[in-house]
Amino acid sequence: EREYLRCKSCHGWDRLGENGGYVRRTRTAGRPNAGLGDTDTRTRDIAPGMGDYYHVRAAEILHEGIGRAFGDGSGSWVVLDGNSDAQARADHAAGYTLGNQHPDFSTTGANAGDTVLTQDQLDCLVDFINFGDADPKFYFFGIDEDVNPVQYGIHPGASATAGRTFYVENCLVCHGEPEEDFQGANNGKPQGGILSFLAGDGAYSKFVHKARWGNPDTIMTRETIGTPNSQDMIDVMLYLQESLDADFTVSGGIAGSWWNPDRSGEGFQVDIGQDGIVVVAFYTYDTQGNQMWLWGSGTYVEDRIIVDAYLTDGAMYGEVFDPLAVNRYLWGTITLVFETCYTARAELLPKPEFASEFESLVIPITRLIDPINCEGGQATSLQ
Repeated sequence: EREYLRCKSCHGWDRLGENGGYVRRTRTAGRPNAGLGDTDTRTRDIAPGMGDYYHVRAAEILHEGIGRAFGDGSGSWVVLDGNSDAQARADHAAGYTLGNQHPDFSTTGANAGDTVLTQDQLDCLVDFINFGDADPKFYFFGIDEDVNPVQYGIHPGASATAGRTFYVENCLVCHGEPEEDFQGANNGKPQGGILSFLAGDGAYSKFVHKARWGNPDTIMTRETIGTPNSQDMIDVMLYLQESLDADFTVSGGIAGSWWNPDRSGEGFQVDIGQDGIVVVAFYTYDTQGNQMWLWGSGTYVEDRIIVDAYLTDGAMYGEVFDPLAVNRYLWGTITLVFETCYTARAELLPKPEFASEFESLVIPITRLIDPINCEGGQATSLQ
């Protein structure tokens, strides 16, 4: 079984064993785990920065003369059922531990003559595990493995705004928006979309590994995702983590230009001032193809802005402009519902007297350009 030979199967994607994302990983016939339920309680934590503070050496990977045979992986599993006697339970416990042991990857040990690590593979693995910039301490600032799912605190140097930029430039074309169950070059993976995947136990550690280094045998190579560094990873994880927050609240951070790329030439301008005062402009066209603006002002409540939208005419351009000549017609309502700092939907509802000419619409919208800052709905001032 392939899982019995993979480093991550016992150490976890974050290399922290039971101190990280694999704290609740179960042991089965098809895979080992990080020690849950094992009588061998030695740590599988090999993260040199956040965990045990040491660097892995080649001998520790080879386990020459002390590692198990490959066949003792899946072959160690003893099935228990309601009729299992004491001997069967003892055999199950022994097999449980045996399958969790480190394989012997040397050319002279238990698997001599089988396919083992080449010297080049061994050297690369040592370099990779000890590569400082990839240690979990560069990604995470505290991990609470006691909660389910594991709670990862993202490194405080992260910027959600920069994370959104990275996502748009390197992830969007294959995965769609994070909340989408997108079918594209990603072959529909992960199922349910990025945010659905990240809601799983320990998922951030797997995400950051694949997003940083690529996904073998797919188009998601390290080069196609922009050769990211640890800063890119903490930025995009913070952006995604904040996108999972269901209690998004509108703040000054969402002010700016919003649009739907499939409806280029049309969009919304949102301005937010003190005391929660909001001005919304919708630039679009009437049913004759003439340019039309709808304007409204109001306040925001929780995740949405609702304004009465007015259509105007009557005044003239230039020196002859007369504000008293402006006619204002209550067209209907514009509701903007914000899911994150970067995604929203616009709901347009005309009044009955305009309904024969204008249909009700719901339009998904996103940022035209990224804001200076919009961290979890909280704006950062330039002052």
